[in-house]
Amino acid sequence: ASYFHDDYKATLIFAGLLASIFGWLNIFARALGGIVSDKVGRKYGFNGKVSLLALLLLLEGIGIMLFSNSGGLVMAIMMMFFFGLCLKMANGATYSIVPFINQKAVGSVAGIVGAGGNVGAMLIGFLFKSMPYATAFLYLGGGVFAVGVVVLTVRLISKKQESNSVVISETGSLEESLAA
Repeated sequence: ASYFHDDYKATLIFAGLLASIFGWLNIFARALGGIVSDKVGRKYGFNGKVSLLALLLLLEGIGIMLFSNSGGLVMAIMMMFFFGLCLKMANGATYSIVPFINQKAVGSVAGIVGAGGNVGAMLIGFLFKSMPYATAFLYLGGGVFAVGVVVLTVRLISKKQESNSVVISETGSLEESLAA
């Protein structure tokens, strides 16, 4: 709310109402991210879920950077809704991946993911205390975008290694059958 009050001169009440949009997204966007991730997973498997997460993170990062430089109140509201939707959907997509990490310790992995989110929120709080909000949002958006690039890169590298192991496996089986 402070960002809308300080940068866009909104009254405190109106700024609070605008900021509450972000909170209201929690009602449906996390579930939506999990539902979409499950549908993508049914069609494209685990790799599809990871690709969806990477896409959501990239879009979220772009949205936050646009939000930081929106210039006008209407654009800021639209960008906050957009990046908030991507953020919450990425949360849901992340938790849909948790059972694939360690099926014997789903609760532990979910706890670590949740704790990581809390640590991130605390660190971002320090970021916002150390610089103007618009600058902090710009850095935050760049950081989220960078994480999206890392997730996408890991996804593409694992896909390349997976396809290489399939080729090696197929040629190994072929050589064994010719030798017999």
